[in-house]
Amino acid sequence: MASIDVVVANADELPAAQAFYESRGYGGAAIEASDFVVLAKRQERIVGVGRLCQEQDLLWLRGMQVEPRSQRLGVGTRILHTLGQEIGGRRCCCLPYSHLVGFYQQADFQQARNHLPPALAARLASYVSRRLQVVAMVRPAVTA
Repeated sequence: MASIDVVVANADELPAAQAFYESRGYGGAAIEASDFVVLAKRQERIVGVGRLCQEQDLLWLRGMQVEPRSQRLGVGTRILHTLGQEIGGRRCCCLPYSHLVGFYQQADFQQARNHLPPALAARLASYVSRRLQVVAMVRPAVTA
């Protein structure tokens, strides 16, 4: 099997990243030009995507998707690591499926149940109302 490269997407690659999302049935918001997008590629073919989106005062980790045959090979972990480097010391939130809590904990995200930022609480309620098995997680800001 060919090696998989994990790279930060340039503007020209964003349409292909969006097409990957659509091929996976990802129902989240479309990629914006201001998003920080990370791609996993095998021989120039996208096999995984993750991104950071700034929405008002919250930084969101969204759209972590890896094609099924590339799962369990460390691809998602490498995407998450690259996104984590970009997050740096900023606070970031995400709404992963509940069975992925441990995966996101490796990037210092913590499950959050109380005192959620209003936008996170609203999005969580929306997802839960659609019967999605997700949880709120927050990576706290690091202060010096």
